[in-house]
Amino acid sequence: MLVGMFQNQDSLNALLINKKKGTAFGSGRSIYKLVFQTKRGILSFQVDEEKYDRVAVGSQGRLTFAGLKLISFGKWIDESLFSAYNRPDLPWLRS
Repeated sequence: MLVGMFQNQDSLNALLINKKKGTAFGSGRSIYKLVFQTKRGILSFQVDEEKYDRVAVGSQGRLTFAGLKLISFGKWIDESLFSAYNRPDLPWLRS
């Protein structure tokens, strides 16, 4: 059931301090990570290329996550269940 998907989420103010791109051993698949400084210390999340490209080092905002899953960061990233509905590049979702 999707309702409880992000039940144990947490939210903090954060600063994006680094972006890392690498290659997965064996598969050759690209891996993208965003590294944040928060009052709790350094937090790192693996993301897809689109999210990686959407945000710049030095960006500050509200970081929301559940475990190792990045849910949102400021105005740049939003993985909430209904975020796709408002995307201008996906108008067919609103019809």
